Amino acid sequence: MKIIFLPGLDGTGLLFDRLIEQFPESWNYNVVSYNSIKAESYLGQAKEIAARINDKDIFVVAESYSGRVAYELYHLLSERVKGIVFLASFISRPSQIARLAKFLPVFLLKPNFLTKLILYLFGFNLSGDKGMVIKVFDSLQKSDKLKLRSRLYNIATMPKAARTIECPVTYIRPSTDFLVSSSAVKLLAPKSSKFNLVEVNGGHFIAQSNPAECAQIIRNAINHLNT
Repeated sequence: MKIIFLPGLDGTGLLFDRLIEQFPESWNYNVVSYNSIKAESYLGQAKEIAARINDKDIFVVAESYSGRVAYELYHLLSERVKGIVFLASFISRPSQIARLAKFLPVFLLKPNFLTKLILYLFGFNLSGDKGMVIKVFDSLQKSDKLKLRSRLYNIATMPKAARTIECPVTYIRPSTDFLVSSSAVKLLAPKSSKFNLVEVNGGHFIAQSNPAECAQIIRNAINHLNT
């Protein structure tokens, strides 16, 4: 079984490094970078990713932005998707204020004193390694800016999900997530026939600030498939 890692808004996949370090080297995995994806819509991105997957069985780990991509990918590949872990993610608009995401100037995603402070507050809950804030900005700077703009538009205009996910779903919920509302999580739960929510201490960038615990939850979800 291949594990497919789908990244957050930065889209590069570079922020998965600390998480992947927690897994055995023998794992068969692939980290998707949206820089290599031509499609702009959620469905288009999922179709392009699906076309690249030759493995019979896959397990999807979707961070933040990529929740809807994982949702669409499941409905394209159906029973080939054995399970999904959502990392502080969403399949419908994450909050009411997310409607404004399409108006966010990309230059505000460049590091300076104010933007680093805002990210440390809203992304990390003012706790943990401040160096991770720089890593997030470094990843954003390596992102294709036109595609980044498209991802912001997708978040702002995302319709509610209608279909159900039949494979096992685990949701890793940060204890303090300022970017994904509890209502967005509540919208995901009834769309999953087998839903398990696990709370982990930290802010929205939970895979970066608490990689060991997130990795253990992912391992547990995968191991549970074999029981």
